[in-house]
Amino acid sequence: MSKLLCVIIDGIRSETLACAHVPCFDSLARSGVLLRGLTPPQPCRTLPTLVSLLTSLPPEEHGVLSNSAASVAAPQAVSLFSLLRYRHQTSSAFYSNDRLRPLFPPGTLQTGMLINSQSIRNVDRELAEAAARHLQREKPDYCLLYLEGPDIAGTHFGYGSDPYLESVEQADGVLGLLQEHLRMVGLHQEYVIMVAGCCGSARPSLDAAGTSCLPLLFSGSGMRRGEEIDCPLSLYDLAPTMAAILGLATHPDWRGRVLAEAFQRLPLDLKTLARKKIGKPRGQKLVAD
Repeated sequence: MSKLLCVIIDGIRSETLACAHVPCFDSLARSGVLLRGLTPPQPCRTLPTLVSLLTSLPPEEHGVLSNSAASVAAPQAVSLFSLLRYRHQTSSAFYSNDRLRPLFPPGTLQTGMLINSQSIRNVDRELAEAAARHLQREKPDYCLLYLEGPDIAGTHFGYGSDPYLESVEQADGVLGLLQEHLRMVGLHQEYVIMVAGCCGSARPSLDAAGTSCLPLLFSGSGMRRGEEIDCPLSLYDLAPTMAAILGLATHPDWRGRVLAEAFQRLPLDLKTLARKKIGKPRGQKLVAD
């Protein structure tokens, strides 16, 4: 079982990585596994996308369809944060937009920090420095860090503009900062780092089949090293995969599967669960053997 640092970069697209200078992202990809073909659900907006990422449910089922901070997820939408609390594992979140509060069910966060960007100020580095200090001090089982800078720059200056590419490179520098802080205190072997793009306000890039694609990588203990996997992936697969990294069984109502192909090996019970989730008919609950 590993701890997990989940970094969400809003407004970043797969094609961006070929245009910007992102040595830290590239280094993580070389030491881990880069998965191509991640497709977000519709509507492709930040809050519905992130709720789907954490609940493994489509927006029409979890009920969050807009970016409004007043949104409330449906009772049947079980978040990874709720699962962590139920299993007595610690979680934290560092984010820059008040509209993301619905991501965190009441009472599930041990530590939460909001530096409000008001969608006009890039506070990614401030948040990352606070998150790095927290990781060193508290060593939470799961930490989510939301970086909004690229989406802010893309919204105001255009996706593909120089300010946008600069903000992507700044987000890449944040990845390097986090790695450095984890190494300084010997935690780099305890944490898997997951980096995922989020479509934000951008119109996401399309693959050859006309499908929206976002970048995704995992790097750390137990994950494959130096590999690229190019196959269709669903955002609903991320909550089960994160749960597997944390040593948790997936929730029976989650729609996604464990991305077993990203692991060097899975414990036997999680392998069995991953196989069941692949073949689970829509709407049918998972029953243990």
